[in-house]
Amino acid sequence: MILNIDFHVHSERSADGRSTLEELVRAARAKGLHGFALTDHDLLSEPFEEDGFLIVPACECSTSDGHIIGLFLLELPTILKSQTGRLPTAREAVEEIHRLGGLAVWAHPYQRHSAIDEGTAALVDYIETVNARAAFKNTQANAQAEALADRLSKPMLGGSDGHHASEVGNGLTEVDCPSRTLEGLRNALDEGRVTPVLVRNTPRWKKGLSQLRKRRRSRVGPIGLCKAYAYICYCILLDLIKE
Repeated sequence: MILNIDFHVHSERSADGRSTLEELVRAARAKGLHGFALTDHDLLSEPFEEDGFLIVPACECSTSDGHIIGLFLLELPTILKSQTGRLPTAREAVEEIHRLGGLAVWAHPYQRHSAIDEGTAALVDYIETVNARAAFKNTQANAQAEALADRLSKPMLGGSDGHHASEVGNGLTEVDCPSRTLEGLRNALDEGRVTPVLVRNTPRWKKGLSQLRKRRRSRVGPIGLCKAYAYICYCILLDLIKE
């Protein structure tokens, strides 16, 4: 059977996340998804299986080289900045994810970077080649990620990078899976039976709202909030121009 899984979703536990877990699940079900990976920034999510709906335990690790997602993690990586006081390298994150029995995914490798260390990228299990937010700054980000995966002969994964329930499923992965269970899903990923799909690019103004949420949580002053609102206006303008 084919399962539609969004392998990159953030809840309100992330500083820039705007939806509760319950809201994310309702949205995913309504859009016909069979599950998602809850990849909050430097936080570990819990596994979930109910009525055929799956939540993959995961963490998006911040590193000095970009973001590395750990899938099927049951422990929080010990190399995170919150525990060590410094950002780990991507290589350190990948090695730690593997030590914990998880799968390592290089998330949106070209969203902000013009080049990455391909030697380290060769160590991951998957390259995220579909990310519904990756085109905000670099319209060729997903195409460059796909070219990287081709060069390294790495399987490709897709996700929305959604920070609000309305964004869930904008990017996803079709998984040829023997059963609607986390075990079956892990087996399918281990065997590379996946096809990433971009449903739609997320509008830039939704990133603006995420940044506003992050600034409010950090309790910035009036000037900081004004900058956040100005950024939203800038995002709206870019969306109109791109249309």
